[in-house]
Amino acid sequence: MSTILALEGLVKNFGSLRVTDDVSLELRRDECHALIGPNGAGKSTLINLVSGNLGVESGKVVLDGADISHYSMPQRAHAGLGRTFQITSIIPSFSVLENVALAAQAKAGSSLHFFGRAAEEQELNEKARSALTMLGLADRQDVRSADLSHGEHRLLELAMAIVGEPKALLLDEPMAGMGKGESETLTDTLLTLKKTMPMLLVEHDMEAVFKLADRISVLAYGRVVATGTPDEVRADEQARAAYLGSDTP
Repeated sequence: MSTILALEGLVKNFGSLRVTDDVSLELRRDECHALIGPNGAGKSTLINLVSGNLGVESGKVVLDGADISHYSMPQRAHAGLGRTFQITSIIPSFSVLENVALAAQAKAGSSLHFFGRAAEEQELNEKARSALTMLGLADRQDVRSADLSHGEHRLLELAMAIVGEPKALLLDEPMAGMGKGESETLTDTLLTLKKTMPMLLVEHDMEAVFKLADRISVLAYGRVVATGTPDEVRADEQARAAYLGSDTP
C-alpha cells in the first residue's frame, strides 16, 4: 500500500524546549493512522507542523510525493491536505449549507464576491450537499449553524473539511466534548469515510481509536516510541508505559 503523506524527521523547538524530536511516520492510502500520547507529548504541535500552522525547522512534510514543508496553510489545502476545525471557521448565523458551500468556495480559490450567497452557486451547492449527505446532515442543510447540537457542529466542521475532496485528512480530537452516543455516531461515520479518504487522527477516546485505526503511533516527549497495528501497540511495553496503561480496550 503506497504512502500518501510522509513526515520525515520533523523537529520543532520552542526556545530551549524540543517539542517535536525527529518525528517520522507515514499515512498510507485508504487507512486511518492514529497518533496518541499523554498531554504534552507534542501531538498538537505535530499536527500544526503538518497543516502549516507552524513552520518546520528541519525535516519534511511530503504529500503525494510533493514536498510541502514550506507551503502556507492555504497552499497545503490547495495541494490536497484537509484539516478539521481550522481551515475554515463556522459562521453561526449562516445555514449549514452556506457554511459548507463557502468552504468549497475557499478550497477552489475563487473570489469571495458571492460571500454570504455561496450556496446559491450551483456547483458549490452540489458539492456542499454531497458532503452533507455523506455525513448524515442533508436534512439539516437549511438550519442555522448556531442551532446545531455539539455533535452536529462537529459533523459540520468535518463536512467543511472534506468538501474539497482532500488527498489526506488531519483529524484533531474530533470526539472532544462529545457524549458516548455522539462519539459512537461520529466513529461510525469516520469508519465509512476512511474507505475513500486517508486520515491522520489525534484522539484521546481510546475506544474510538482502536475501532478506527489501522495503525497507531504513540508519541511521548516529542518522539514516536511505538508504531504498529492496534494489537501490536497494545502489546508494546513502551507504548503501554507511555500512555495506554492497563485499561486499554
